[in-house]
Amino acid sequence: MNTTTTTTTIDREGPAPARATTSITLTAGAMVFPLSIFTAVSDLTINRSERLEGNPAIPVGRTYIRKDTGDVINPDHVTRMAEATDGSWVVVSDADLAEVYGETGEAEVISFVPIAEAGRYVTDGLLQVRARSDKRASAQNANETAFSLLLTGMRKREVHALVRLVLRGGPRHALLTADGDLLTVIPAAAVRAARPLPLAEHDDKAVDMMGQFIDSVGVASPLVDDDTPVKVQAFIDSKAKTHGVRVGDSPVVTHQGGTVTPVDVMAALEASIASAKAKTTKAPAKRKTAARKTKAVTK
Repeated sequence: MNTTTTTTTIDREGPAPARATTSITLTAGAMVFPLSIFTAVSDLTINRSERLEGNPAIPVGRTYIRKDTGDVINPDHVTRMAEATDGSWVVVSDADLAEVYGETGEAEVISFVPIAEAGRYVTDGLLQVRARSDKRASAQNANETAFSLLLTGMRKREVHALVRLVLRGGPRHALLTADGDLLTVIPAAAVRAARPLPLAEHDDKAVDMMGQFIDSVGVASPLVDDDTPVKVQAFIDSKAKTHGVRVGDSPVVTHQGGTVTPVDVMAALEASIASAKAKTTKAPAKRKTAARKTKAVTK
């Protein structure tokens, strides 16, 4: 099943998520939106677990200790097993998986995907691909020339290459771009179907006011950067100077919590628009807008 949102179509073949994994409270101006978050991706990998000498009743920890008795065992006696659909267990070796997956390092172009349709794929990682180094200058040059030709042709046709590749841990699919980036793709069967999304009817006045609020905040595509780790570490270092706890001390921990007070949506929307306009009047915000590529190739 495909779900379309504006110009992006995402392939969704997995079952809809049933339970929320967490919740958030989204704020926009004076408006408050209590929301639940659902995991939208399933894990399709084969789970193998260590068992002693092929006995599924004796699990082994990663430090090669029997979980049932706590005894340390010889790593040579550990087997990796997987559970079949009928409940039985079988030994599954790396060689067994290689027969299904293919050899590590294999890669093949499955199709060329128009850039305009790339939004249907959900990606979860970014890698960079370059021609493999070779001590022989002639071979190195040949590798770089061939790869460059592939990317140049892709750029002219405005396409990505959909690639199936076998990495450590199993096969993956990825989109190879004309810039040499490799965007790993989550398979459609792992992307869960969309849960029902009830949408109420709104009068034109309310919708227009929401549009005013959006415009007052600003419509742009700023560069996404996250300095949270640096700020957190600076906070920890600063707090440790006066509140640091050493090993052996008895720390005092306090917990704080709060509740969300419901607000009138229209009143909150009006307040948000007024606040955003006031900020714009006092000090126009300087926004960094990411450069947009209108064409994949410069004409």
